[in-house]
Amino acid sequence: MKPAIRVYTLDGNHINSTYRPLKAETYLFDLERANANNETVWELEYSTDTAYNMTWLVPDTMQALYERLESDRGFFNSTYWRYKFHDKPDDACSDECYLLEICSIRTGRSHDPTICPNLSMHRQEQYHLKHKMC
Repeated sequence: MKPAIRVYTLDGNHINSTYRPLKAETYLFDLERANANNETVWELEYSTDTAYNMTWLVPDTMQALYERLESDRGFFNSTYWRYKFHDKPDDACSDECYLLEICSIRTGRSHDPTICPNLSMHRQEQYHLKHKMC
């Protein structure tokens, strides 16, 4: 696992500023490299403006990203590893994984069974317990 930080760039502090988030950049810290070379280096993993072609991080563009993830399985597969692992996993996301992750992205409340009624609460709980990060 690689620790990560996310830095947000805002449209701010100028006349007519919207103060809206413009982009997010995710940086990774390579612990193995740090331990081997005694150096602290944060490397850019991705930026939302280049990885997802997003110019604003507002509800409309976030909804469009979600809809693309839901409708384009190839796009989902090409970006899923960033979201979960910050490194390409050994296995692809299965059909069950895909359904449950889309549900989790949709709701932000993966514990709420009313958001994804086609997936039982038991199925959701079992999946999330098996794939929890810590």
